[in-house]
Amino acid sequence: MIDRRHLLLGASCGAISALFPAPVFAQLVNSPPSRPAVTEIPVRLETGDGHRFEATIFAPDFEGTYPAVLFSHGNFASPDRYRHMLNPIAEAGYVVIAPTHLDAEILRLDPKPAPERIWATRNAEIALIASIPEPVRKALDRRDTMISEDKLAVMGHSYGALIAQLAAGAVATEADGAQPNRRIPGAGALVAWSPPGPMANLINAEGWSHIDLPSLTITGTADVLPGFIDSWELHKVSHNATPAGQRWLWVGEDVNHYFDGIFGRPGSIRREIGERFNHAIATTIQFLDSHLKPEKPAAPVAPTTGVTLTKD
Repeated sequence: MIDRRHLLLGASCGAISALFPAPVFAQLVNSPPSRPAVTEIPVRLETGDGHRFEATIFAPDFEGTYPAVLFSHGNFASPDRYRHMLNPIAEAGYVVIAPTHLDAEILRLDPKPAPERIWATRNAEIALIASIPEPVRKALDRRDTMISEDKLAVMGHSYGALIAQLAAGAVATEADGAQPNRRIPGAGALVAWSPPGPMANLINAEGWSHIDLPSLTITGTADVLPGFIDSWELHKVSHNATPAGQRWLWVGEDVNHYFDGIFGRPGSIRREIGERFNHAIATTIQFLDSHLKPEKPAAPVAPTTGVTLTKD
């Protein structure tokens, strides 16, 4: 059985880059906020076993053909709580597709699904949207937007980061003791915001060593969930376990699990954390550009205080 720690995985101003028109933190503190050139499109999808769910497409507000980013949210959250993260990525020229997983508070399910059910449906939902199902195609066709199906990234936060890592080749021991290959064919890059540390009977460094994609890991020195992740450095275990050669690691000083509440959970946002969030977003876009848009040299990201970015 998947233990209760699964339930804790997500419970818990000037522009620094030309990668998007205005820094996200400036949008949070200015009134009225500037509107990103992004449209959110809800779609209803169904897996092969009859499981129905909703996903949100964050699409650039201009026609064209773009790489896709599959995004898995943190436990209890939902895609709408990640607008400040996902809108600038879409505006930079990506179609972001984010399912609303069964654990989302917004669904108000009673009784709540069992952890095993949540695990199974999370993985099935990501696998389905990776195929770019017909409802997604139709929704984009109406906007003269297409997806470059040979350019695909997987991304997630917290519990969702683990789901993205599985799609990138990580191997977990599941409730029935099996270790299925959940690698999504064609995925070309992995972005993991606050990925979990090792969990007994589920995943450890050996499991993460199977990741074979370029990866960007984002965490901070205050990225802890008391009683579950007591040291922020546990977020680096999966990064360290991945074979060297195509890894990026972003660490923000005093950055916590939700960047003070810019996404996931509301909070009082300190200016310095907002500026570090802008840098993390710009770094994410630079990383995606470098691997999914090789024909277009990735724009450099200006340094900012309190951030360490390492590459190998």
